[in-house]
Amino acid sequence: MKKILVDSCTFILLAKASVLETFSENNSIMATKQVYDEVLEGKKKLFPDALLLERLKNENKIKVTSSNAASTQKIMHDYAMGIGEASIISIAIREKEIIAATDNMQGRKVANLMNIPLIGSIEIIVSLHKKKLITDEKAISALKILKEEGWFHSYLVEKAEEDIKWQK
Repeated sequence: MKKILVDSCTFILLAKASVLETFSENNSIMATKQVYDEVLEGKKKLFPDALLLERLKNENKIKVTSSNAASTQKIMHDYAMGIGEASIISIAIREKEIIAATDNMQGRKVANLMNIPLIGSIEIIVSLHKKKLITDEKAISALKILKEEGWFHSYLVEKAEEDIKWQK
């Protein structure tokens, strides 16, 4: 099973869409220390996504790994990225069995440029539905939350909704 290295935004969106737990139970999920720390900043404000990520880590459903600091800094500088996205790209360049999970536009561009396998929140929800791990209703509800909480073009969410309806 390939490992999926998830960035902060994707963790937060999947948690808000109430599919992060199902995703983590059925995949080999990882976070970099930088991503984990970034999401856990929300614990100070009792954000449910931060509390959920911490619980899933404590239950060993999500592993935390370290990225190379110099490589991460270089990617941040060269591609104008945040530390979370740069840290997952840094590891994915080095480890070919990694899939990068990001919804960040710059992160997706760099992953494509470097031929890193890539998924995002929308694809994860559609995949969970296709594998029958979530119901039609849950998938549509999760996509609606992504549309409200994320920065997705409407047509991407609408296309995913159509995909779910066609999978019946």
